[in-house]
Amino acid sequence: MADKGTEELRQRIMQQRRQARSRQLSQLLWRSMAFFAAAAVTFVVLLLAAWLLDWPSSARTPQADAPDPPDELTLPGDEPSDEDPPAKPPASTEPATTADTSSILTMFRGNPQRSLSGVGPVPRQPKLLWRFPTRTKYEGAYEQRGSKKLTASSPWSGLGWTGQPVRLGQYLYFGSADSYVYCINADAQKLSWYYPNHHCVKGSIAVFGDYIYHGGRDNKIHCYNLQGKMVWETRTGNDMDSSPVVHYGLGYIGGEDKYIYCFDPKTGEIVWKYGKAGGSFECSPCIAGNTVVMGNSRGELYCVDRITGDMRWQFNTRGDTDSTPIYHDGRLYVSCATGDEGEIGYLWCLSAASGKEIWHRQFSRGFWATAALNPEKDRLYIGNNNGTFYALSMETGKDHWTRYLYTRIWGSAAVTDGCVVVGVRDGRMWCLDENSGKPIWMFDAPFDIDATPCVAAGQIIIGDQGGWVYCIGEEDTNESVNRSWFVTKFPPSYRTNHNASGIKTINNPAAPPRTYMDTSSSSRENIFKPVYGPGYKP
Repeated sequence: MADKGTEELRQRIMQQRRQARSRQLSQLLWRSMAFFAAAAVTFVVLLLAAWLLDWPSSARTPQADAPDPPDELTLPGDEPSDEDPPAKPPASTEPATTADTSSILTMFRGNPQRSLSGVGPVPRQPKLLWRFPTRTKYEGAYEQRGSKKLTASSPWSGLGWTGQPVRLGQYLYFGSADSYVYCINADAQKLSWYYPNHHCVKGSIAVFGDYIYHGGRDNKIHCYNLQGKMVWETRTGNDMDSSPVVHYGLGYIGGEDKYIYCFDPKTGEIVWKYGKAGGSFECSPCIAGNTVVMGNSRGELYCVDRITGDMRWQFNTRGDTDSTPIYHDGRLYVSCATGDEGEIGYLWCLSAASGKEIWHRQFSRGFWATAALNPEKDRLYIGNNNGTFYALSMETGKDHWTRYLYTRIWGSAAVTDGCVVVGVRDGRMWCLDENSGKPIWMFDAPFDIDATPCVAAGQIIIGDQGGWVYCIGEEDTNESVNRSWFVTKFPPSYRTNHNASGIKTINNPAAPPRTYMDTSSSSRENIFKPVYGPGYKP
């Protein structure tokens, strides 16, 4: 009995030990699981906090799908040094946050959709504040192409067709037919810098972030920083009247070699190009959502995917489409001219999604100008080669009013502050009342005006074909308007005498332009290969 009792006691002790060991293991397991769970939660919380607090907003938002206008592209570039003259512009400009938007117009027609033609107030009592003489470039023996009228003695000067100066606060940037790009400090009325190219710059330059982009008759896409230092240049197959645009990290421009180009704005490398055996692209690219829209000299309007270059749709405008398409609220507005013989013009309103016609109008002569829009008033403004300026309904295309301006109109109008400002081919620039079309005042320059005015910061910058660039501001004294340059009574009973007495003339130290062999369109050397300059930083 004693042995049996001892055995039962031993077994109970062993069982109690096993149960105690099991409880210890269970507690250890639960404690381990709780520790690892807490660690995992802490890790996730830390990751989430880092994502929310430390990452830039662009890493959280897919920009390619955003419908709104793009952020300004900022590329790596030179910082100002102690050796830089104080007149040079700052190395970094953030228009959206650090400057009054009424003093900013950074590209042809103001934004990638080409729907912003002017900003800020328009002078009602105009005064010629200053003028600037560009140089004259002569067509060289290596450069003759295109029109048979061009000879080795054909001059290029002033601001060309579509040549709209751009503005960042007090600084003006513009390319000239004399082959130079200039930067002028408008407040100080001084030339800050100039950059020589190998042939004329007929179109508008564009400023994105800290960098300048433009095409030219030297067959190249150019990029330099705001201090005028070359970053890169890429040769294409022919010259470019087109004005570039940079949109969400990609640049676009059209060429007279019959291609639409997409380029990397940082490196100048060609990302893709689109073109058929059609005409040359002389208008400027219009961004419509995630597409690029451009028309060519054969009346072929293309809508292509801005990322891949694949065609979405094509439309026949019936004529040479030098006018730049404008995108607004799902619609495209574009005009054309059928040619020199039996010339007529068409103005089209199309669906941006499908390219289908919404309305169109036919005119007695063609269009070279790009329209200006004011959606708040349902207005589209455009000048025609028949000498008439039209204010039409964006919705229907019907007339609001018309105004005859005596000669052909190639320049594109600017609309802001209740005024329409447009230059014409007899040297006059008209300021019209937006509601009625009645003239407010007229500036009378000595040479044709084909360029587009830059209306910003309460001033108007315009260039003529004779080589002069003018700055018009508000007369802030009780002096009467200078009758040597302006007319304020209509119909005009006199032409002005252009007396420059008392007018500030900014000195231009640039040397007379020379000719270069590499501007010939037949030369294919180093085509599509970027060349880098002192402003480039990989």
